[in-house]
Amino acid sequence: MRAARIVLLLLLAATVQAKPDATAKHKAKLAKVWVDYARWLRLKGLKAEADQALARARLADPANKDLTQLAAAIEALEGNRVAEPDLEARRQKAHKDAAKIYDRLGKIDEGYLVEAVRLDPSKARLGKIAGLVKKLSGNRSNAVKAGRLLVQLRELAPKGKYDSVEIELARKDVALIKHPDHAMVGFLSIPKGWKKGGSYPVLVTVDGAGSNFLGSARTFAKTRGGRKFLVLAPCSFSNTNQLQPKKYPFYAPELLTEHNSDRITFDLDGLERLIEVVAERYGGQKKIGITGFSGGGNLCYGMTIRYPDRILFSAPACANFSGMGLRDAEASTDGGPPIHILTGANDQHRDYTFGKKDSPGIEPQTDNAVATLERLGFKNFRRTMLPGVGHSNCAAHVWKFGDEVMK
Repeated sequence: MRAARIVLLLLLAATVQAKPDATAKHKAKLAKVWVDYARWLRLKGLKAEADQALARARLADPANKDLTQLAAAIEALEGNRVAEPDLEARRQKAHKDAAKIYDRLGKIDEGYLVEAVRLDPSKARLGKIAGLVKKLSGNRSNAVKAGRLLVQLRELAPKGKYDSVEIELARKDVALIKHPDHAMVGFLSIPKGWKKGGSYPVLVTVDGAGSNFLGSARTFAKTRGGRKFLVLAPCSFSNTNQLQPKKYPFYAPELLTEHNSDRITFDLDGLERLIEVVAERYGGQKKIGITGFSGGGNLCYGMTIRYPDRILFSAPACANFSGMGLRDAEASTDGGPPIHILTGANDQHRDYTFGKKDSPGIEPQTDNAVATLERLGFKNFRRTMLPGVGHSNCAAHVWKFGDEVMK
């Protein structure tokens, strides 16, 4: 919960910096609330909580003139003294005062309303955010904003409280979902005729370096037709060369830095948790279909090879293969799941990536993928080069293969 709060505050801080004129007055007042609280805590010798209050003040208004002197005074404390009987009452006052300012900031950026609830929860505030999520969901361009708010709202409320709101988003377009124990989020679309209590196959679609996870979810939802598949697009890390914050508006930049050195572990663990969410809330089956386009091939191949017993079918599409996360992969004992590797005859990255002779393209990477599958005992796979197809997610061919497997 603390990590989620930091993520939200950092995302909101970026918004504040983008609109300095509209928020400067509120930022200054907010910083004063936290500075006053930090001073009281210092006088009581409560160093740890004083540090936290000071950090909030600095985040609200880094230019506050009292920060430097107060920081030195807090640093000079040796540690927390005995329990302070008035602490809870003083804490509640600070939280209530700050929450009122976050309410005002919420008129500029809706995300601040969530922080107001965290500090001073009330049914009225929760209801306001739920209503705002519904309002935002009426415009497809607000899918990310509505999704972020809903994820935060669910973490603040009792389990299942806002299932109906999430279901409505997933039915009309997409909902952003998250497991409480992992930072990864993903876009989910449910098929027409979905009913609670049913059992539904799941197609996981992993986008490439463009990190257009929302677009990937919508593409496969649109081409789903009458199929009863749930479509899940995890917002992954292993699909791209650089984790650029602008491509990941649902994650704090610090989270990208933290997992940059081991992206595939974040992705594999996170996808497992998202599948759990889909199973619990939407009746998603544990065996999944999975496809990965371009850089999304790293997670697609990784999931397929590491957890073959969890795969209904796999269809890498014009997919990269780096061997990421496969060093200790175990050999298949039963030939593995059905796999159809799809590549395009007109793929501009067919032989070389971006035409660079020192950067192997899709075909040589696919050669390596096939060699790895064979080495690990996978037998139930085939490879098809599609005439006239460029660098594509091959959505129609992925669904066609899924139909073949389901029969």
